[in-house]
Amino acid sequence: MWECEPFIVVLNIILPASRFSGNFASFIGRLMRFTNTRRGMALEDALQATLDGAVLIALQVQPGAAQASLGDVDPWRQRVVVRLTARAQAGRANRALCAQLAAWLGCMAGDITIVEGQTSRQKRVRVEGMDIDAVLARLSAYLPSGATEDAHA
Repeated sequence: MWECEPFIVVLNIILPASRFSGNFASFIGRLMRFTNTRRGMALEDALQATLDGAVLIALQVQPGAAQASLGDVDPWRQRVVVRLTARAQAGRANRALCAQLAAWLGCMAGDITIVEGQTSRQKRVRVEGMDIDAVLARLSAYLPSGATEDAHA
């Protein structure tokens, strides 16, 4: 099959806002969804190996979910989405994140530390004692089907 470059549509239309604001905006949104080609991000792009043998994982944490799960890979934030049942109060979500990642990876909770974003939803987590291939294989088992192809389709 032939590979071709994506095309870009530029719309320079000036319309009265009161007359076309609701319907026209949703139409343009749908049109841009078809014209913009969004490529999904692979799980490997959210992982980074360090020189001392540890692995850094970029995460987007969503506390207060109905059940803990590993979500899709968000290509816009370049992070793996993790949903946790714990609320973000007094460090409960951070402790739950380390415990849940340890369960998914099959390692001790002490091997996982949050190195960036202790008070933010965007976190960077360090996993000790595992190489990047082992982390990739174990986390891939918990990703939803088709998550790495296109997360926002």
